[in-house]
Amino acid sequence: MLTRYKLNFLLRILSLLMLSIIPSLYLFEILPHFVLPVWAVIIIFLCYRFQKKQIKLSASIILICLSLIIFLFLLLFLFKVISAEPFDILYLRLGIIIPFLILQTVFISTSTIYFYKNEKYRRYEPIIFFSIFALLFWTQGNFSMSVFEHPIYAVLFSLSFSAIEMLRLFLSSNFEKKVFTFFLLFLSFFAFIMTFVLKNYNEASSINHGGLLQPTLFRFDFSDYLKLQSEIKMSDDLILVAHFDNDFSHNMLRRMYLSGWDSAKGFYEKKAPSEKAQVTSLPKGRKDILHRAFSMREKVAQEYFFVNLSPSSFIAMDYPTQVIPYEIWDSSKFNGGYKVFSDAIFDFASDLYGEAFPSGDEDEGMSKEDLDFYTKIDDESFKLVHQTAEDITENIPDYLDKILALQFYFTDGDYRYSLKPGKAPDGNQLKYFLTEAKKGYCTYFAFSYALMLRSIGIPARVAVGFFVQPESEVMNYYPVRANMAHAWVEVFFPYIGWVSFDPTTSQLAEGENINFGMNAGGEEFNSLLSEILEKRSEIKITEITEREDDVSNISTYIKQFFKDNISFLRFIIILFLIIILVIYKARPHLVLKFSKNNRRVVITAGKLFKKRKRSTEEKIEMNTLIQKAKFAPECTIDDAKAAKNLLKNKTKKIIVLLAFCLISCFVFAENAESIVVEAEKAVEAENWELALSLLQDGIKKYPQNDSLFLKLGEIYYNKELYKPAYKILKKGLEINPENSSILFYISGCASSLNKYEEALMYIKNYLHLIPYDRFAASNYGWLCYKCRIPEEGIRFLLNNIERYGENMSVYNSLGTLYNEMFDYEKSKEFYTKAIKAAEQVNRTYSGSIYYYNKSILESQFYQFDNAIDDAKAALNMKERNSGYMMLGELEERRNNFSQALSAYLSASADDDTPLSALSIISLYLKTGHIEMAEQYILNQLQNTTEAWISNYGLSVNEFKTNLYKIKKSLYIQKYNFEKSRLKLGFLDWIKNLSNKINYKLKYTYYDAVFRLYSLKVAKEYKKNATEDLSGNTNNLYTNTYYYNAFKGKGKKALKYLKKAESIETMFIPQSAGAYLADRAILEGDLKLLNEGISKMDLEWEKSSLADLYAQGSKIAKKYSSQLYYIYLESLFDLNPAVFLEYDIKLPVKIIVEINKTENIKINAKKMKKLIVSSRFVEDADSKFSLQLTYFNKSLAFKLYDKNGYTLYSKNFPIQKLDKNGFKNSVNIFVKDIFTFKL
Repeated sequence: MLTRYKLNFLLRILSLLMLSIIPSLYLFEILPHFVLPVWAVIIIFLCYRFQKKQIKLSASIILICLSLIIFLFLLLFLFKVISAEPFDILYLRLGIIIPFLILQTVFISTSTIYFYKNEKYRRYEPIIFFSIFALLFWTQGNFSMSVFEHPIYAVLFSLSFSAIEMLRLFLSSNFEKKVFTFFLLFLSFFAFIMTFVLKNYNEASSINHGGLLQPTLFRFDFSDYLKLQSEIKMSDDLILVAHFDNDFSHNMLRRMYLSGWDSAKGFYEKKAPSEKAQVTSLPKGRKDILHRAFSMREKVAQEYFFVNLSPSSFIAMDYPTQVIPYEIWDSSKFNGGYKVFSDAIFDFASDLYGEAFPSGDEDEGMSKEDLDFYTKIDDESFKLVHQTAEDITENIPDYLDKILALQFYFTDGDYRYSLKPGKAPDGNQLKYFLTEAKKGYCTYFAFSYALMLRSIGIPARVAVGFFVQPESEVMNYYPVRANMAHAWVEVFFPYIGWVSFDPTTSQLAEGENINFGMNAGGEEFNSLLSEILEKRSEIKITEITEREDDVSNISTYIKQFFKDNISFLRFIIILFLIIILVIYKARPHLVLKFSKNNRRVVITAGKLFKKRKRSTEEKIEMNTLIQKAKFAPECTIDDAKAAKNLLKNKTKKIIVLLAFCLISCFVFAENAESIVVEAEKAVEAENWELALSLLQDGIKKYPQNDSLFLKLGEIYYNKELYKPAYKILKKGLEINPENSSILFYISGCASSLNKYEEALMYIKNYLHLIPYDRFAASNYGWLCYKCRIPEEGIRFLLNNIERYGENMSVYNSLGTLYNEMFDYEKSKEFYTKAIKAAEQVNRTYSGSIYYYNKSILESQFYQFDNAIDDAKAALNMKERNSGYMMLGELEERRNNFSQALSAYLSASADDDTPLSALSIISLYLKTGHIEMAEQYILNQLQNTTEAWISNYGLSVNEFKTNLYKIKKSLYIQKYNFEKSRLKLGFLDWIKNLSNKINYKLKYTYYDAVFRLYSLKVAKEYKKNATEDLSGNTNNLYTNTYYYNAFKGKGKKALKYLKKAESIETMFIPQSAGAYLADRAILEGDLKLLNEGISKMDLEWEKSSLADLYAQGSKIAKKYSSQLYYIYLESLFDLNPAVFLEYDIKLPVKIIVEINKTENIKINAKKMKKLIVSSRFVEDADSKFSLQLTYFNKSLAFKLYDKNGYTLYSKNFPIQKLDKNGFKNSVNIFVKDIFTFKL
């Protein structure tokens, strides 16, 4: 029988499984979904078995936890000692997930045993589970509800868990009066707590989304009032996809305007006395929105498809006039959409000059009451802004000039954009912004500008919504992200209406590194746009019609009915007239067909006969019959038949003529080819909607015509929408597998989608049909390279040259393939041929690519002087980002970091890939510029697509490996800096501890992800690894990536390093030094390390040498003090920033000189102690000396070497030297000295 206890237990298991799923939703890259739920079931089963043995509560918990934890570590040890690849992988994976398993073991075993043995705990356990659920579910990816594919799933998941726990709460209670009272109290307390939590959640979410957006049941929307925050963060969540003509891309997309002002509340939504209420929510059906007609407005249609915005939200440009809600297709990605028409301003500046101030005349568009309302401002704010506004505008007579002068005061003056405006000492954020900080985000600028305008009698209001980036447009569709939420000001102009002005400056505050030109598109946007374009035909328009005003009388109702149904009524009238005409025309023919009156038949036939051309004989014969019908005493049936026959001969001719006309119409009617022609015309005119509509409709009419599929796929392909292009071209290929154009395009699509094996198959089929296409042949070779089968590519291309002669692009592909085979001479030969061929025909772009590829070859084979010459030659041929990238990499190798950064920045100016950004970030980290690196990661590596990877020599997983390597490097450096930073008080100590935990966890996570992606890349290469010569490259990279995955995990990495060494040194002997040194680090062998370093290029391998010195110093510290100091001296000379990366303290002799007449509150001994607590260690044998001097209210730091040469010096003006002042100076000094100056 299922008792309450058993039901409670079963529900409890379900709750634990749901709790176990949540971590894997966040950490899906390192934690498989099944691991924690399966482990939870095992723990519960063991708890059940232990409970049967009647062991004491505490003993049960300890025994279960110990037994499971010991089991896990024994398993880990077993995997560690077994030296086989599968066990190596299991060792790595188990090592990553074991912390989660231990935490889960402790929690589930403890709670389960308590559930079995403690009734009181059983009663309150649902409350504990509620709390844990809230903790795990709290931020949901920075308050964005991002771990579920669709918010409704998050809602269902939360509701299901809540329902289970509420039911368990009931089942755990005995329903006594006392318990019932407690239950009611608990519900009241829970409701109070939830209200408090939601309030704070909304505020936290708003802060994390630019201070404008807040959550509305797992979606986002704007608040109906704005608050000035002391600090905000930006999120790049994709909010919606907008669709409108690109001529209007400068217009703001307004969510609402905020007309009311209150000094405590800020700007908020409030209706002006004579205004109609603004439309702020999407109507249920089609709705006309009435407003006064203003000049300088153009009708613009817009479509909005909501992704992460509340489905009831309404957004439009300027003055919306009609809205048409959509019933969109069944989609897990979109939650609503609609079309809206607006009267919007296209270009206004020149036409506004000379306009007068509003007078309150209703003919101007604003009543006196509304004018007073929109110029209303409280006394305190008036005093704050009026004088400044007057000073700026007093000598400016014109209305527009005053408005622009105040706008320029903010955009071009002393104010700066910042996400951290700071907290006002007196709580008045607006005053603090205007008078002291002079930095803030868009809301600060909008508030200040609107109040200044109001203070001089200019009606103004604040508007909130979004801007779009014109350059992000694809076929007139725009991505709109959370970091594009904006606040601006609308100003009223007589007869023109409200006009938008944006006072927010683009000048950044010091220390800010916000990228206003961030890439708004990316993979997610392309995927959503593809879905819109594919599913547009499934959009339905809601038939409900909403009107601006209720219909109050019969005449209004009738007028409205005729207005709404005018098209239908016109159709009915036309149809009625056609029917009358048809009856009139058909009446004689009906008489001929059905009449029994012979006279009437003859006379009717005669009338029809006279309307047509006839021969003279026929006319005489018909006239005789007519005369007989009119005047003869008898008209027989034979006379009627004779008249019909005379008429019938002509009718046959008419029918033949009509048939000929119909056939002609059919022949010249729309066919598939004409549709393609019309679509091409539409594409030339950039009328994408028409082009797509023509082709999609054409495909429905002619589903077996492959040319329509080709054209549609071509349009998608050219707009880089590879997913829909791939789908549509694949359908076309099913119709005609030998359509060479489809094969060519679908190969490009598959390649851009990183489906290289498919791309290779399609280009191979294409070349069977068009074997003489040399570009396709070179592309075949490139795809062989991407598929890691270089031998096949080489055979094909050599045969291609034999059949069709020389070709530069074929030569280039051969050079790449031979490089992959480690054949330096052959690779160089074909690159050189490609370069010469390009130079002969002045193909500078191609020549630049070939020089760049040759530079990679020379660098790979340690011919660095040749490599840098080729990189420069590539830039001389054509300045491309790849040439600058190669130049930067080579300069970075020899620690010319400033030159390398300059080259990378030049590359990034014309780079649509994230590669230049990755190089810049890596360089910033390598030189200790952590904040710059972090800002680049936040601004430059968001919303990137993966299509670019098809043109570069790496895979998606290789790119992600590099990305996570950089992220783990960032957080270990941030952790190391916090670790040695001197704390300035208790609150700073708390902050420091919090930061260290945060950075350490992030480092651990990104390190784990980096290792797992390294395993994925190794697996990719292993798939094509063989024991023969052709498999050398794949074997090398397989072992290299295994080495990266296991580096730092004991001796596991060593065997893979040795395998990689044996292959690479066979072809590139110059690489032996680096391999020996890496092996020495793993084995802790200083002799081998020195041997390896001695074989390395001291000029071109400086960057690698710095890492080796850093790692070697840790080994030498234990075994050789002489080498220890040598390594550290060499390291400081090469790059002092590496000390922070590897958490190394610099040994120094500390000399403190203090003028005792100065006002100081810290002694020399304490100073030394604090310095040693930082990134230094006192060592009498060190070759470095650190001298501290405090004289004349100035604290000086000076670092010099054994020869007395000053390596670094810095002065800090300090009026009164105390402990905190000294600590702060040391922190700045440490940060400065261990940063490479760029």
